[in-house]
Amino acid sequence: MSTAKGSVQCNGSRLIATFVVDGRPRYIDADIKPLNQAFACDSATLTYVKPAQLDGACRWNGTAGRDDLQMDFGGGVSIAGRLAAPRSSIRVRGAGAWSTVKPILPPKPSSSADETQGSLRAHPVNSITPHAKVAREQPLMDSSVPIIAYALNPLRHDFGTH
Repeated sequence: MSTAKGSVQCNGSRLIATFVVDGRPRYIDADIKPLNQAFACDSATLTYVKPAQLDGACRWNGTAGRDDLQMDFGGGVSIAGRLAAPRSSIRVRGAGAWSTVKPILPPKPSSSADETQGSLRAHPVNSITPHAKVAREQPLMDSSVPIIAYALNPLRHDFGTH
């Protein structure tokens, strides 16, 4: 078994872990359930069998305990460490991907989507200029947190040419 030192940051919906494996940075960008479980572990230890295990998609489960973090990815891959601040203990799980590209942890999601919903209602899709990005929210099946999807609006406004 090999180990690497690093850190884990969680904003309550996304988890980013950073480690140095064989002299190169290695990252995991994953979701976390249940949501709103923000924490930090500034001194984490990644345990793995071979570096090839740290590529591509992964699933994990574990515990964000009162003082410690334990994440198990299966196959001998795990992350453990001491949390930066005490908290109530909770079982956590998620899915994500290992990468050599540094992800960016977005700010903690707001507790209300009312502003976004109001903005969408005030500007219907057909009133936006062509090729503008349009945001639409869809509720998740297993939680109340919205997913925001972006799509290009390829509609043309030359209605009289048909």
